[in-house]
Amino acid sequence: MNTVLNRKGAIEYTEKWYDSHNPDYVNYDEGEYQVDCTNFVSQCWNYAGIPRNPNWNVSFVPGATTKSWTIVDDFAEYMTNTSSADTEDGLSIAVMKWDSNEVTIGDIIQFYSESEEHDGWYHSVIISKIDPVYGICYAAHTKHHLQRPLSDVYPNGGVTEVRFICPRYDE
Repeated sequence: MNTVLNRKGAIEYTEKWYDSHNPDYVNYDEGEYQVDCTNFVSQCWNYAGIPRNPNWNVSFVPGATTKSWTIVDDFAEYMTNTSSADTEDGLSIAVMKWDSNEVTIGDIIQFYSESEEHDGWYHSVIISKIDPVYGICYAAHTKHHLQRPLSDVYPNGGVTEVRFICPRYDE
């Protein structure tokens, strides 16, 4: 059986927790880090069926959470280059896409910018809605959002590039 993302489940989780923190997980908006974006999208995908394992996991023990759970580039690397133990075909859990016409709810968007504040891939969000007027809308942590249009930040809002991480298999 292949690793399958339940997109409806991902959106249910997103809508429940976009403006607060699930107490079952570490809150990276607090303390020294103050960035919870990739932790949030990892929670969404885990709730929706992508299983945790020693290479993609969260822990309440300081320093024990994997970088692939919390760091933008490490999440992308893990999801697009690792085949799950459940993947029969040996393919990666997800694929990287660059065309917004190929994405749907539950997919992950990552933002890129070359600015003083950000240099490189710096933010992960989850597509929460495809709106007929506003297009792709997303939910996020760090700056909490639900149904924020991607057009608010890209291409004229400081984000210079986006990439999409899309599960290979879904319900």
